[in-house]
Amino acid sequence: MALLIFYADNFNVKKHIILSLTFIFSTFLFAETLPSKLLGIWEAKDRYVFFEQNDEEEPEIVIVLKTYYGWYLDRAAEPASYAEKEARTRNIATPRNAEHIKLQNMNINETANSLYGSLDLVYSSWQKNQIPFLLLDNSIYLKYFVLDIRELNEESGSLTDSLNQNSYKFYRGIAPSQGFMLSTQYLPKDITGYIIDGEKLYDVRYWQTDMDYSSDYITFTYKDDSYEIPKHLRSCETNYSCVSGRSKKVRNTVMPFVYKEDDFIFNDEKNVFTKKEEPYLKQLADKDTFEELIQIIKEANSRRKPEPPALFPESNLDWHWDLIDMLEKDNQLIQEVRERQKAFGPRGKDRGK
Repeated sequence: MALLIFYADNFNVKKHIILSLTFIFSTFLFAETLPSKLLGIWEAKDRYVFFEQNDEEEPEIVIVLKTYYGWYLDRAAEPASYAEKEARTRNIATPRNAEHIKLQNMNINETANSLYGSLDLVYSSWQKNQIPFLLLDNSIYLKYFVLDIRELNEESGSLTDSLNQNSYKFYRGIAPSQGFMLSTQYLPKDITGYIIDGEKLYDVRYWQTDMDYSSDYITFTYKDDSYEIPKHLRSCETNYSCVSGRSKKVRNTVMPFVYKEDDFIFNDEKNVFTKKEEPYLKQLADKDTFEELIQIIKEANSRRKPEPPALFPESNLDWHWDLIDMLEKDNQLIQEVRERQKAFGPRGKDRGK
C-alpha cells in the first residue's frame, strides 16, 4: 500500500512538472516580440504612443493622451507595472486606473527602411482591432499599398511578380484604421486598389462583402485599357470585392488620374508606398525609455496656462472724476451706494485711473 501511494504521489508531481514546463514553453514560444524599428516613443497630434518590450507576459501598448487642447498629458493606457515604477497622478483629468491593451498577432514584413503589416490591439477577451500600418523612415502611416504578387506560372508553381509580366502594376490597398485607439473602431466600408500604367492611375473601389474569399483575377476595362486585377482583397479579416456576385468584370470603372511618382513615398524595395502627406506618428529621436516618457509627461503637466487678457484693456481715457464727484455730491442715494461699494474694493478713481 505504501508503495502504491508513493507511486501515485510521484505521478502527480511528474504530471504537475510536465504541465508547468509545457505552459512555460508555450508562453515563451508564442510571446510576441516587437520589431526593433517599432520600439520607442512616437508622437501624434493628439497622443504619444510608446512601444516597449515590457515585463508583462504579453506586451502592452502605452498611450498618453494630449487632453485639454494639449495642455495636460493623461496616461490613458499602460501596463499595471508602470504605476509601481511611477505613481499615477489622481485628478479630474486622469482616471484612477489605466486601460490595458495587449499587442498580439503581429504579421509584419521588414525591409532596410520599412516595416509594414498589422498587429492586433486586444481590449478584452471579445474586443479587438487589427491595425494595419506602414513604418517608413521613422514615420508611421495608417494607409498604404502593397505590390500585387500573382502566381502566373502554374506548371512550375513559381511566384512571379506581376511587374515582370505586364506593363502595368497593381497595388493592393488595406482597410485603414483611425490609429492606435483606446477603444474598438469600425472597419471602413470601402478600400482601394491602384492600377498604375505609365502616367495613368486607376482608382479601383472594393467594398465589404459576405462572399467567400476568392483568389481569382478578373478584367478591369476602361475604353481601350484592359487589366487583370484581383477579384477580392482581404484585409483585417474582412473580404472586399470589386464585382457583383459571380461577375468577372469590375463594376463602375472610372477614368484614370494622372500618376506622378513624386506624390507618393516608396520603401527601398519599391513594393510598398503611401501618399505623400503628414504621417500619423513621428518617432522622437533619442527617446526610447519609460523614464524619458515620464519626463515628457512631467514637463508638460508642470506648465501653466498664461492669464487671459483683461476684459477691458488699459487705456488713457480721461474719466473726468472731478465732474462726476460734483454731480454726485448732493445725491443722498448715490452717496449711500458709494459707501456700500467701499466693502468691495477701490474704485477706478482710487487707483489713480
